[in-house]
Amino acid sequence: METYSFIINPMAGKGRGKKLFHTLESLIRRHFPDSEIILTERRMHAFELASERKNNSGSTVIAVGGDGTVNEVGNGLIGGNAVMSVIPIGSGNDFVKMFGIPTDITKAVEKIKHGTIRDSDAGFVTINAVDGNETKRYFLNGIGIGFDAAVANQTTKFKHLRGVSLYAFSVAVVLFNYKTPNMMMSMNGAIMNGEHFLIAIGNGKCAGGGFYLTPEAEIDDGLLDVCLVDNVSIPQVVKIFPKVMKGKHKGHNKVHFYRTDALRIETKGEIMVHADGEVLATQARDINIEVVPKALKVLA
Repeated sequence: METYSFIINPMAGKGRGKKLFHTLESLIRRHFPDSEIILTERRMHAFELASERKNNSGSTVIAVGGDGTVNEVGNGLIGGNAVMSVIPIGSGNDFVKMFGIPTDITKAVEKIKHGTIRDSDAGFVTINAVDGNETKRYFLNGIGIGFDAAVANQTTKFKHLRGVSLYAFSVAVVLFNYKTPNMMMSMNGAIMNGEHFLIAIGNGKCAGGGFYLTPEAEIDDGLLDVCLVDNVSIPQVVKIFPKVMKGKHKGHNKVHFYRTDALRIETKGEIMVHADGEVLATQARDINIEVVPKALKVLA
Protein backbone atom coordinates (compact mmCIF):
# COMPACT_ATOMS: atom_id res chain seq x y z
CA MET A 1 0.00 0.00 0.00
CA GLU A 2 1.36 3.42 -0.98
CA THR A 3 1.59 6.02 1.77
CA TYR A 4 2.60 9.67 1.64
CA SER A 5 4.11 11.66 4.51
CA PHE A 6 4.52 15.42 4.04
CA ILE A 7 7.07 16.89 6.45
CA ILE A 8 6.63 20.66 6.45
CA ASN A 9 9.20 23.02 7.91
CA PRO A 10 7.26 26.18 8.93
CA MET A 11 10.52 28.15 9.20
CA ALA A 12 11.69 27.35 5.66
CA GLY A 13 12.20 30.32 3.37
CA LYS A 14 12.37 32.78 6.27
CA GLY A 15 8.96 31.66 7.55
CA ARG A 16 7.39 30.96 4.17
CA GLY A 17 6.41 27.48 5.33
CA LYS A 18 4.23 28.95 8.07
CA LYS A 19 2.60 31.47 5.72
CA LEU A 20 1.82 28.81 3.14
CA PHE A 21 0.70 26.08 5.54
CA HIS A 22 -3.07 26.32 4.99
CA THR A 23 -2.61 26.52 1.21
CA LEU A 24 -0.28 23.53 1.30
CA GLU A 25 -2.61 21.57 3.55
CA SER A 26 -5.58 22.18 1.23
CA LEU A 27 -3.53 21.25 -1.84
CA ILE A 28 -2.16 18.08 -0.29
CA ARG A 29 -5.56 16.94 0.99
CA ARG A 30 -7.07 17.43 -2.46
CA HIS A 31 -4.49 15.26 -4.21
CA PHE A 32 -3.47 12.89 -1.39
CA PRO A 33 -6.50 12.64 0.94
CA ASP A 34 -5.08 9.82 3.06
CA SER A 35 -1.61 11.30 3.53
CA GLU A 36 -0.11 12.47 6.80
CA ILE A 37 0.97 16.07 7.23
CA ILE A 38 3.49 16.88 9.94
CA LEU A 39 5.00 20.21 10.99
CA THR A 40 8.56 20.20 12.25
CA GLU A 41 9.10 21.73 15.67
CA ARG A 42 12.86 22.04 15.98
CA ARG A 43 16.17 21.55 14.25
CA MET A 44 16.70 17.92 13.10
CA HIS A 45 13.03 17.08 13.71
CA ALA A 46 12.62 16.36 9.98
CA PHE A 47 15.52 13.90 10.27
CA GLU A 48 13.82 12.14 13.19
CA LEU A 49 10.47 11.94 11.38
CA ALA A 50 12.06 10.62 8.18
CA SER A 51 14.12 8.06 10.11
CA GLU A 52 10.93 6.64 11.63
CA ARG A 53 9.55 6.04 8.12
CA LYS A 54 12.69 4.99 6.24
CA ASN A 55 11.97 1.25 6.27
CA ASN A 56 8.33 1.49 5.17
CA SER A 57 8.09 -0.12 1.74
CA GLY A 58 5.70 1.76 -0.51
CA SER A 59 6.19 4.95 1.49
CA THR A 60 7.05 8.33 -0.01
CA VAL A 61 8.36 10.99 2.36
CA ILE A 62 8.10 14.53 1.04
CA ALA A 63 10.37 17.29 2.33
CA VAL A 64 8.40 20.54 2.25
CA GLY A 65 11.01 23.22 2.82
CA GLY A 66 14.38 24.36 1.58
CA ASP A 67 17.67 22.54 1.06
CA GLY A 68 18.18 22.29 4.83
CA THR A 69 14.90 20.40 5.20
CA VAL A 70 15.80 18.25 2.20
CA ASN A 71 19.13 17.46 3.85
CA GLU A 72 17.47 16.38 7.09
CA VAL A 73 14.89 14.20 5.35
CA GLY A 74 17.55 12.69 3.09
CA ASN A 75 19.78 11.89 6.07
CA GLY A 76 16.83 10.16 7.69
CA LEU A 77 15.94 8.07 4.65
CA ILE A 78 19.35 6.93 3.37
CA GLY A 79 19.75 3.20 3.88
CA GLY A 80 16.01 2.54 3.95
CA ASN A 81 13.23 1.56 1.55
CA ALA A 82 11.19 4.75 1.43
CA VAL A 83 11.23 7.13 -1.54
CA MET A 84 11.89 10.86 -1.14
CA SER A 85 10.29 13.80 -2.90
CA VAL A 86 10.31 17.58 -2.40
CA ILE A 87 8.00 20.58 -2.43
CA PRO A 88 10.54 23.43 -2.51
CA ILE A 89 9.64 26.50 -0.44
CA GLY A 90 13.08 27.51 0.81
CA SER A 91 15.52 30.31 0.08
CA GLY A 92 17.80 28.45 -2.33
CA ASN A 93 16.01 25.31 -3.55
CA ASP A 94 19.11 23.97 -5.28
CA PHE A 95 18.67 20.19 -4.99
CA VAL A 96 15.37 20.23 -6.92
CA LYS A 97 17.05 21.88 -9.92
CA MET A 98 18.64 18.51 -10.67
CA PHE A 99 15.22 16.89 -10.99
CA GLY A 100 13.17 19.60 -12.64
CA ILE A 101 10.87 19.97 -9.65
CA PRO A 102 9.18 23.39 -9.98
CA THR A 103 9.10 25.97 -7.19
CA ASP A 104 5.40 26.56 -7.86
CA ILE A 105 3.80 24.45 -5.12
CA THR A 106 0.80 23.37 -7.23
CA LYS A 107 3.09 22.13 -10.00
CA ALA A 108 5.38 20.48 -7.44
CA VAL A 109 2.43 18.47 -6.06
CA GLU A 110 1.55 17.45 -9.63
CA LYS A 111 5.14 16.21 -10.02
CA ILE A 112 4.70 14.01 -6.96
CA LYS A 113 1.41 12.66 -8.28
CA HIS A 114 2.60 11.90 -11.82
CA GLY A 115 6.39 11.72 -11.51
CA THR A 116 8.82 8.87 -11.91
CA ILE A 117 11.39 7.49 -9.48
CA ARG A 118 15.07 8.22 -10.13
CA ASP A 119 18.27 7.27 -8.36
CA SER A 120 20.26 9.96 -6.61
CA ASP A 121 23.79 9.83 -5.28
CA ALA A 122 24.66 11.50 -2.00
CA GLY A 123 27.88 12.52 -0.36
CA PHE A 124 29.19 11.79 3.12
CA VAL A 125 31.40 14.19 5.05
CA THR A 126 33.42 13.70 8.22
CA ILE A 127 34.68 16.91 9.84
CA ASN A 128 37.22 17.09 12.64
CA ALA A 129 37.30 20.49 14.34
CA VAL A 130 40.02 22.35 16.19
CA ASP A 131 38.33 21.60 19.52
CA GLY A 132 38.35 17.84 18.82
CA ASN A 133 34.67 17.55 17.95
CA GLU A 134 33.77 15.27 15.05
CA THR A 135 30.75 15.82 12.78
CA LYS A 136 29.43 13.25 10.30
CA ARG A 137 26.68 14.01 7.81
CA TYR A 138 25.27 13.00 4.46
CA PHE A 139 24.74 15.78 1.94
CA LEU A 140 22.52 15.68 -1.13
CA ASN A 141 23.45 18.77 -3.12
CA GLY A 142 26.88 20.01 -2.08
CA ILE A 143 29.59 21.02 0.35
CA GLY A 144 31.14 24.48 0.54
CA ILE A 145 34.46 25.19 2.21
CA GLY A 146 35.98 28.62 2.83
CA PHE A 147 34.26 31.63 1.25
CA ASP A 148 31.21 29.61 0.17
CA ALA A 149 30.60 28.50 3.76
CA ALA A 150 31.15 32.00 5.14
CA VAL A 151 28.44 33.25 2.76
CA ALA A 152 26.08 30.48 3.88
CA ASN A 153 26.67 31.56 7.47
CA GLN A 154 25.97 35.20 6.59
CA THR A 155 22.61 34.35 4.99
CA THR A 156 21.21 33.43 8.40
CA LYS A 157 21.62 37.07 9.49
CA PHE A 158 19.30 38.52 6.83
CA LYS A 159 15.71 38.02 7.96
CA HIS A 160 13.73 39.38 5.02
CA LEU A 161 15.63 38.25 1.93
CA ARG A 162 15.30 35.02 -0.06
CA GLY A 163 16.69 33.49 -3.23
CA VAL A 164 19.53 35.03 -5.24
CA SER A 165 19.14 38.42 -3.49
CA LEU A 166 19.84 36.82 -0.13
CA TYR A 167 23.05 35.19 -1.35
CA ALA A 168 24.17 38.18 -3.42
CA PHE A 169 23.95 40.52 -0.42
CA SER A 170 25.72 37.94 1.73
CA VAL A 171 28.55 37.67 -0.83
CA ALA A 172 28.99 41.45 -0.74
CA VAL A 173 29.15 41.54 3.07
CA VAL A 174 31.58 38.64 3.44
CA LEU A 175 33.86 39.66 0.58
CA PHE A 176 35.32 42.74 2.29
CA ASN A 177 36.21 40.90 5.51
CA TYR A 178 37.27 37.51 4.21
CA LYS A 179 40.79 36.17 4.69
CA THR A 180 41.73 33.39 2.28
CA PRO A 181 42.87 30.29 4.22
CA ASN A 182 45.71 27.95 3.34
CA MET A 183 44.35 24.49 2.57
CA MET A 184 45.71 21.22 1.27
CA MET A 185 43.38 19.15 -0.89
CA SER A 186 44.27 15.59 -1.82
CA MET A 187 42.36 13.40 -4.29
CA ASN A 188 42.93 11.05 -7.22
CA GLY A 189 46.54 10.64 -6.10
CA ALA A 190 47.31 14.37 -6.38
CA ILE A 191 47.87 17.07 -3.73
CA MET A 192 47.01 20.76 -4.14
CA ASN A 193 48.45 22.95 -1.43
CA GLY A 194 48.08 26.72 -1.15
CA GLU A 195 45.75 29.61 -0.47
CA HIS A 196 42.34 28.60 -1.78
CA PHE A 197 39.51 31.14 -1.82
CA LEU A 198 36.91 28.38 -1.83
CA ILE A 199 36.41 24.71 -2.53
CA ALA A 200 32.94 23.67 -3.66
CA ILE A 201 32.06 19.98 -3.89
CA GLY A 202 28.93 19.40 -5.93
CA ASN A 203 26.66 16.43 -6.24
CA GLY A 204 24.35 18.98 -7.86
CA LYS A 205 25.16 21.81 -10.26
CA CYS A 206 23.94 24.81 -8.27
CA ALA A 207 24.41 26.28 -4.78
CA GLY A 208 23.24 29.43 -3.05
CA GLY A 209 20.02 29.66 -5.01
CA GLY A 210 21.64 30.52 -8.33
CA PHE A 211 25.41 30.00 -8.35
CA TYR A 212 26.43 27.21 -10.73
CA LEU A 213 29.78 26.47 -9.13
CA THR A 214 29.86 22.88 -10.45
CA PRO A 215 27.84 23.25 -13.67
CA GLU A 216 28.70 19.84 -15.14
CA ALA A 217 27.79 17.77 -12.08
CA GLU A 218 25.37 14.86 -12.49
CA ILE A 219 23.26 13.61 -9.62
CA ASP A 220 23.63 9.92 -10.47
CA ASP A 221 27.10 9.41 -11.98
CA GLY A 222 28.78 8.06 -8.85
CA LEU A 223 31.18 11.03 -8.71
CA LEU A 224 31.48 14.43 -7.08
CA ASP A 225 32.47 17.55 -9.01
CA VAL A 226 34.99 19.88 -7.38
CA CYS A 227 35.48 23.58 -8.07
CA LEU A 228 38.64 25.03 -6.55
CA VAL A 229 39.23 28.79 -6.68
CA ASP A 230 42.72 30.08 -5.95
CA ASN A 231 43.36 33.21 -3.93
CA VAL A 232 41.65 36.04 -5.80
CA SER A 233 41.41 39.80 -5.35
CA ILE A 234 38.11 41.61 -4.86
CA PRO A 235 38.15 42.94 -8.46
CA GLN A 236 38.71 39.40 -9.72
CA VAL A 237 35.77 38.10 -7.64
CA VAL A 238 33.56 40.85 -9.04
CA LYS A 239 34.61 39.82 -12.55
CA ILE A 240 34.03 36.09 -11.99
CA PHE A 241 30.78 36.52 -10.04
CA PRO A 242 28.39 37.02 -13.01
CA LYS A 243 29.96 34.07 -14.83
CA VAL A 244 29.35 31.75 -11.87
CA MET A 245 25.64 32.57 -12.00
CA LYS A 246 25.60 31.18 -15.54
CA GLY A 247 28.08 28.37 -14.93
CA LYS A 248 30.49 30.02 -17.39
CA HIS A 249 33.54 30.41 -15.13
CA LYS A 250 35.39 27.46 -16.63
CA GLY A 251 38.61 28.60 -18.29
CA HIS A 252 39.43 31.36 -15.79
CA ASN A 253 43.05 30.92 -14.71
CA LYS A 254 42.10 31.04 -11.01
CA VAL A 255 39.35 28.41 -11.29
CA HIS A 256 40.01 24.66 -11.49
CA PHE A 257 37.61 21.73 -11.91
CA TYR A 258 38.02 18.11 -10.88
CA ARG A 259 35.91 14.98 -10.59
CA THR A 260 36.42 12.34 -7.92
CA ASP A 261 34.76 9.79 -5.66
CA ALA A 262 36.65 10.90 -2.54
CA LEU A 263 38.84 13.73 -1.29
CA ARG A 264 40.44 15.15 1.83
CA ILE A 265 41.00 18.76 2.85
CA GLU A 266 43.32 19.80 5.68
CA THR A 267 44.45 23.09 7.17
CA LYS A 268 46.80 24.11 9.95
CA GLY A 269 44.42 26.92 10.83
CA GLU A 270 40.63 26.63 10.82
CA ILE A 271 38.02 26.80 8.07
CA MET A 272 34.25 27.01 7.78
CA VAL A 273 32.20 24.24 6.18
CA HIS A 274 28.59 24.07 5.02
CA ALA A 275 26.56 21.13 3.75
CA ASP A 276 23.46 21.89 1.65
CA GLY A 277 23.54 25.47 2.92
CA GLU A 278 23.77 24.63 6.63
CA VAL A 279 27.00 25.49 8.41
CA LEU A 280 28.34 22.33 10.04
CA ALA A 281 31.62 23.72 11.37
CA THR A 282 33.24 27.11 11.81
CA GLN A 283 36.63 25.79 12.97
CA ALA A 284 37.25 22.69 10.87
CA ARG A 285 40.76 21.30 10.69
CA ASP A 286 40.37 18.04 8.71
CA ILE A 287 37.57 17.18 6.24
CA ASN A 288 37.01 13.84 4.52
CA ILE A 289 34.38 13.56 1.78
CA GLU A 290 33.18 10.59 -0.27
CA VAL A 291 30.37 9.84 -2.67
CA VAL A 292 27.60 7.36 -1.84
CA PRO A 293 26.28 6.08 -5.18
CA LYS A 294 22.51 5.57 -5.56
CA ALA A 295 21.91 6.50 -1.95
CA LEU A 296 18.30 7.59 -2.46
CA LYS A 297 15.25 7.03 -4.61
CA VAL A 298 13.69 10.38 -5.59
CA LEU A 299 10.20 10.84 -6.99
CA ALA A 300 10.14 13.73 -9.46
